[in-house]
Amino acid sequence: MTKLQSGLAAILVLLMLGGCATTGEGLSPGGQQLPRDAAGWSVQGKAALTDAEGTQTVSIHWLHPEVDRDQVRIAGPLGAGAIELFREGERLYWLKDGIEQPLNSLPLGNDARRAALNLPMTTISEWLLGYPQDVDSWSVSITEWQRVDAWTLPRKITASRSDMSVKLVLLTWDLVTTP
Repeated sequence: MTKLQSGLAAILVLLMLGGCATTGEGLSPGGQQLPRDAAGWSVQGKAALTDAEGTQTVSIHWLHPEVDRDQVRIAGPLGAGAIELFREGERLYWLKDGIEQPLNSLPLGNDARRAALNLPMTTISEWLLGYPQDVDSWSVSITEWQRVDAWTLPRKITASRSDMSVKLVLLTWDLVTTP
């Protein structure tokens, strides 16, 4: 698997996370969280996947325009090899030359593709807002919260299982259209 494929796999793994949520040692949201069904927001950040082969990093831009829609842009260093994933209700796809493609045709290794096909995409947006739900053998911790306008949102999230860990840093939130 190439470095870009590993980085994209990191995001796909990150997208399927949701297990054992905590707020981190001595940390709590300490303010009002956006509702689980908030829409019209976006967040940009970085993700790092560490496994037996090393650590790979990617940039992400997650757009949640409506309750049942998401658009996720994943890119390697300097924007290399960007891929956009889309969710409309239960349907998850990506675009190649402007044409919808199923996730099983993502240019990734088999493990990453299998992860993408089993993502709990309907709950990922809630998780990014600080409402993770249990999924498989992942342990997820919100290790740092941040204030954005009048809201408290996750800034750093760590997820791990026996064979890998993922760290996410959410840097820039845009809440323009939220209530």
